Amino acid sequence: MMKGSRKMVVWIVPLILVAVAAVVLAQSEEGAVAYRQRIMSANGASMGAINDILKFKLPVSNEHIAAHAETIHRESQLVADAFKAQVTAGETRALPEIWQRWDEFVAAADAMGQASAKLAEVARAGDAQAVMAGVREVGATCGGCHDVFRKPNE
Repeated sequence: MMKGSRKMVVWIVPLILVAVAAVVLAQSEEGAVAYRQRIMSANGASMGAINDILKFKLPVSNEHIAAHAETIHRESQLVADAFKAQVTAGETRALPEIWQRWDEFVAAADAMGQASAKLAEVARAGDAQAVMAGVREVGATCGGCHDVFRKPNE
């Protein structure tokens, strides 16, 4: 191999490695954002289902409300791990405050989990007023977190 070709290889190989690493990192970040968005969407879908049951007085048992509340509870236990990747660029509404105020963020996810577990319990007991209060409490935990840690809709 000629001397000039060796120099070119010495420069090109590291550049190719950096480019490959950048692509892998971008895919990893995109995957992290997609995963956490699915968790949050699942919570929104469950909350929406509960609201539909109540708003339209659907002829289903309170067990349906309890099941949706339990889904929110289970998903809330995944939130902290799902947000460990500090990604705020791209198609995400996550604010840097999540990682700057990590303990508060985790506490907010835990509060959502506790409120949703309580909602499941009162739904099974059949207390309509307690269900309404529980729905408001779960909604307040969602909104409280979104107000601080999520970019507003554009």
